[in-house]
Amino acid sequence: MRLSFVCSLACLALVIANFSQVNADDFIWVEGEDAVTHSMKQHGWYNSVKRGELSGGQWLSHFGTGELPVAKFDVQAKTSGEHELWLRANPIAAAMSVRINGGDWTKVSFAKNEQQLNIASDGKPDLRFVAWVKAQPVVLDAGINSVEFRFESDNNLHGGLDCFVLSAEPFLPQGNRKPGQKTGHADQGTWAFEPDRDRFTPDSLLDLSELNEKPAGKRGRIARSSDGADFVDGSGKPIRFWAVNTGVQYRDDMDTLDEHARWLAKRGVNMVRHHGHLAPDRDSQLTDVNQKDIDAAWRLVAAMKKQGIYVTLSPYWAVSVKNNPSWGLKDAGGDNLTGLIFFDKKLQDAYKGWLRELLTRTNPHTGMPLAEDPTVAIFQIQNEDSLLFWTEQAIQGEQRIELGRHFGKWLQKKYGSLSKATQAWGGQATNKGDDFGSGLVMPHTIYHLTQDQEAPLANRLNDQLEFYVRLMYEFNSEIARFLKDDLGYPGLVNAGNWRTADAAKLFDAERFAYSANDVIGVNRYYNGGSHVNPNDKSRSGYLVSQGDVFSGQSALKQPWAFPLTLRQVAGHPMIISESAWVPPLRYQSEGPFLVAAYGALTGFDIFYWFATDDIGFGPPMGKWQLSTPAQIGMFPAAALMFRRGDIQQGTPALVERRSPQDVWSRKSPLLPEESGFDPNRDSQAPATKAAAAMNGTVTPLAYLTGPVQVDFKDGKTEVADLRPLISSDTKTVQSNTGQLKWHYGNGVCTLNSPNAQGATGDLASAGLIELDTITMTSNNEYASVLVVSMDDQPLTTSSKVLLQIGTTARPYGWKTESLDDDKLRITNLGSSPWNMENTQLKITIANSSLQTATLLDANGVAVEKINVSTSPGLMKVVLPKQAMYVVLR
Repeated sequence: MRLSFVCSLACLALVIANFSQVNADDFIWVEGEDAVTHSMKQHGWYNSVKRGELSGGQWLSHFGTGELPVAKFDVQAKTSGEHELWLRANPIAAAMSVRINGGDWTKVSFAKNEQQLNIASDGKPDLRFVAWVKAQPVVLDAGINSVEFRFESDNNLHGGLDCFVLSAEPFLPQGNRKPGQKTGHADQGTWAFEPDRDRFTPDSLLDLSELNEKPAGKRGRIARSSDGADFVDGSGKPIRFWAVNTGVQYRDDMDTLDEHARWLAKRGVNMVRHHGHLAPDRDSQLTDVNQKDIDAAWRLVAAMKKQGIYVTLSPYWAVSVKNNPSWGLKDAGGDNLTGLIFFDKKLQDAYKGWLRELLTRTNPHTGMPLAEDPTVAIFQIQNEDSLLFWTEQAIQGEQRIELGRHFGKWLQKKYGSLSKATQAWGGQATNKGDDFGSGLVMPHTIYHLTQDQEAPLANRLNDQLEFYVRLMYEFNSEIARFLKDDLGYPGLVNAGNWRTADAAKLFDAERFAYSANDVIGVNRYYNGGSHVNPNDKSRSGYLVSQGDVFSGQSALKQPWAFPLTLRQVAGHPMIISESAWVPPLRYQSEGPFLVAAYGALTGFDIFYWFATDDIGFGPPMGKWQLSTPAQIGMFPAAALMFRRGDIQQGTPALVERRSPQDVWSRKSPLLPEESGFDPNRDSQAPATKAAAAMNGTVTPLAYLTGPVQVDFKDGKTEVADLRPLISSDTKTVQSNTGQLKWHYGNGVCTLNSPNAQGATGDLASAGLIELDTITMTSNNEYASVLVVSMDDQPLTTSSKVLLQIGTTARPYGWKTESLDDDKLRITNLGSSPWNMENTQLKITIANSSLQTATLLDANGVAVEKINVSTSPGLMKVVLPKQAMYVVLR
């Protein structure tokens, strides 16, 4: 390895010492720049990259015309036989071949690369990226082997090779680090987060996989509780889920996926979501199916099943389906199929055919079809599509006329004739394209349903809303029937997860359409503010780039934007199938704390964190990255206390009973739900206040006191007396259980239950925090601390306690500059590794049996003992700066 910086003797000794812990015989690591011969032509622009992100501080690159450039390496192998071949190379529009010992050239596929990173020195998302890719295995001879790489891309034969690895054992990429390597790179006030590969050794003191009964579905299907509102396992026992979205199943590698499943289970996960794309690609027939997606689902279910992790299948996303005129669908005037699944019969039939292929064919990894496998707990009919969202306005041309014919037939059925419908509206209410004589009633665009109107137009629009909802409801009902009766799937069904063009007027209507099925869903992220790229508005939807401008505030200071401020439908479980505290937001470690605490308080069922493509922790920084120490690293304590039921569920703060007619009237409910924000679907900046709630009469702070429910039945609405729980003077909200207190003024939340206690937010400003069993002081301006019993005993008597601490995580070298309006501009994206702000925490626990404190690494393995002081009934601990997990015994 070549060092691109001047290292002190102490630093060099540290690097050597850390390498000594890894058996070098397990792998052969070769730097790209160490080729014995090559014909590469370097280009100044192409070679202008962040050298700190490269394993040896350099790479071997080519950008130019001429003959195919070739690089040759001499590689010493101690033993002969088959080896895995991994490359860390540029995957963007790349083409490369490899040959061993003068044999045939073999193509390297970059289709399934991982840990992709923008390494352009100016941060521009052009060709200058690097990623790991697993090539076809190769056979080496004992002794010297010739390994050659040839760059073959269409664009100037471009290519970049950072390093490659040959390994006789399964290899796990970890950014630019060799296995076991520790660079120690840390900015002032931080420590370098450089976890080793988890070997799942029996000496780990933190392993939650025993919470999972293996295999998944051992006791039968997951079902709804007797009141319909919660989940139970096959024996009828209540069960809670801690869930993630993962994409690792798209790698054609069961060993890798098995390791990923084991890694997740160890950290408390017992549900994953497959966000699939089952529809055919544009060049295929409509009746074809994406076999690669089926293969991925098969692999995922098989791997997760073994670790006691259930699966939610979500196979259809209309936005990603590009229409092909040869499919014979009526023209909608757009480039995707949003909204059409609810009424286009030909598309519905094709969709059913895709489901038949997915669910009824035998999974080769388990020997049973997915429809019969109890590992598949929930089937989500479709992702992020609705006739009540702004994409409704994209349905034009023949498809809008077809929708108008459906509307006309529906009105005739409801009223007997279109003339009677007009009378019921109170007079003529026309729209461009109407032809009542032929039964055509053209729907107004969704914008009109967001506005207040007078009769007769208001009444026509109310009918249009009911028609749209009934249309979606009937589709959802039919798919549930088809799954059960035709495909033999007896599991739970969720209709969808989307939102509407107006949260106050339309959200309850959307949820009514979902009530046709078992589970209610929504997708809702926490962004904390804005994030834009000044030169390319779309880029910030998928990439964090140098030059981006962002603002970010903790959810603790704007609780109305907290994802779990939800109107749950009475008698149904509710899920958020996609969510996260989205980068480049700084305030992330609060997420797992708040989701676990308030999910338990409100009886919320499943929060699926989005998303990971990494086996375990990943290098910095992706736009939708979950695999960070501040998010997935904060899972164990949060998952444990949520799944075990350590936090008491509250009594309803509000049960609003609304008849369907009231919903169709587009009146605001007493407490509307905020709509959330998605940078890829919203043209406006995220709201800076509780915009939807302004239409109601109940404060949105009610969501923090207990469950808020809507019941689609006639009856009396129940509103709890919230005055003892909410103080505008102190800016605090207390749960009606007394276990949670949210200080939205200073941005701190405390948890105080018998088995789990802690605090998150600006702990330095909070000063001394006194809870029933623990007291703490911290100089961290932002941190999340959870203290959780590990033996199901109260903290006062527990003999094993987990202390989990999360601060802020940024890449090494990350820099920003301040702008107006509390905005920041990214001036340096930094590089690996993650840097965690130093832990500054003193904690006392009132427990007479605890005597020792052990610092753990990121895999739960003991690192060192921590000095403690004890007095009768008390243990006091001052945590080291690199503390993330500590076990007290």
